[in-house]
Amino acid sequence: KAAEARAQVVLAAMREQGTVTDSEIATALTSPQVRAKSYWTGSENYVADMVMQRLPDLVGAITEDLVVETTIDFELQREAEKVLRTALEDNGAKFGIGQGALVSLDGTGAVRALIGGREYATSQFDRATDALRQPGSAFKPFVYTAALEQGRTPLSVRNDAPVRIGKWTPENYDGKYRGEVTLSDALAHSLNTVAAQLVMEVGPKTVVQTAHRLGIEAPLQANASIALGTSEVTLMELTGAYAPFMNGGYKATPHVIRRVSTQDGKVLYENAYDNPPRVIDPAIAAMMNRMLVRVVEEGTGRKARLDGWPAAGKTGTTQSYRDALFVGYTANLVTGVWFG
Repeated sequence: KAAEARAQVVLAAMREQGTVTDSEIATALTSPQVRAKSYWTGSENYVADMVMQRLPDLVGAITEDLVVETTIDFELQREAEKVLRTALEDNGAKFGIGQGALVSLDGTGAVRALIGGREYATSQFDRATDALRQPGSAFKPFVYTAALEQGRTPLSVRNDAPVRIGKWTPENYDGKYRGEVTLSDALAHSLNTVAAQLVMEVGPKTVVQTAHRLGIEAPLQANASIALGTSEVTLMELTGAYAPFMNGGYKATPHVIRRVSTQDGKVLYENAYDNPPRVIDPAIAAMMNRMLVRVVEEGTGRKARLDGWPAAGKTGTTQSYRDALFVGYTANLVTGVWFG
């Protein structure tokens, strides 16, 4: 009723201004009332916010209308939004989960899809780029990369048994111990004891340096518990740091703006990120690939298997399963998903 009354006031004002006729007013008032769809529901608005946030750093003060070409694949964006919402609607209440986020990058770091939350209309906070959260076991690939770089191999053996590091006694998620296992087995089944041993062997500072080299930008605590992903990172940087495993060992800087030009065609900024630095040796990347493929084929990431598509990745959860993550990749895309 309030909306109808307001409509009558607006229409009366428009008639006084001569912008509508009496017959047009009569038609408007007798037409069936339809609830207007909120303009701010689409996930593409998270992308728009990210663009506006980063644009001044690329072109300086904005004093005119600009044409911005992004890296987003809007078909992929729509599909990602639909899948994320469906997962929350179907299972959110069951698992006590209210939000989710997703970011998908290609091998250069170009953002192909970005979902910052369940619905932009109700929350404009971008959980993919701005939320700092513990990655849990999704951080372990950086521990294993550091270990391989110091001479270990996927077939190196460690003892999965109770271990004490100072006052810390890491336990496996299932409370069981398996005895002697290869590093490949330990990563596939996300054994905390072995990851903790590797951190102490290579040194926490080395693990931090490795993670930063691959793309983690957040400050990390150089202590033994870094093995279990206790330092907070964003989903965007975590996903970008997996890209070197997928692209043969090159840095993939996440970026969403491909080109900026004026309305008359003058290019103000352009970057294809097509000459990235190498951050890990191809042989190390190949070994990590083999181990991360096993995670998906027979380990903790089995539910992420794709029929007909080779895939690799790593799961991660935090204490009391408050946060659940998976970062996975194929030959074309690396995608990180968070629920919590």
